[in-house]
Amino acid sequence: MNKILQEDFDLAPCMVAGYESFMNGLLNIVHSGPICESVGEQIKSYVLDFVQNHPLDSFDRFSDETYTRNYIGRDTESGWEAIVMSWKKGNRTAIHAHPQFAGYTFADGEFLVEVFEPFREGIRLVQEMIISDIHGLYAIGEAGKFNNHIHRITCLSDTAHSLHVYSDDALKGEKLDGQMIY
Repeated sequence: MNKILQEDFDLAPCMVAGYESFMNGLLNIVHSGPICESVGEQIKSYVLDFVQNHPLDSFDRFSDETYTRNYIGRDTESGWEAIVMSWKKGNRTAIHAHPQFAGYTFADGEFLVEVFEPFREGIRLVQEMIISDIHGLYAIGEAGKFNNHIHRITCLSDTAHSLHVYSDDALKGEKLDGQMIY
């Protein structure tokens, strides 16, 4: 059985109230049609606008061991969720994958984003990005799978924040840390 990202988090998720209007706006976009590039661009634009007008420093809940996850919305019917992540220098995700839609908006700080793809019996690095400004990315993969968009994120600055949007529970994403990297 494949390992999943949930195994990296002992603490119960922190649900933060007060972001219902953000989540309602997000759900209006995602319920407008099937997941496609057009919807991805709308989500990216919506979340970028949000972080440009709502600094995330109220989420200054940091850990030396790992990044922290602050859920600001989850739709129990569709599975869509929005999570603010708070990072300290050196915090790094496992190499992992996600559900069909995964969107990342880097609000402040500096990050290294490494993107991988399946290769032979393992994975290979296909892209590295240093992100040091407000920036949004998204990936669209296969519906019903949790092996889409294989990546790893590392915080390079003293502290940082990012806002992530997923089409389903991101913690079900497959972990690939043990895979051979070519």
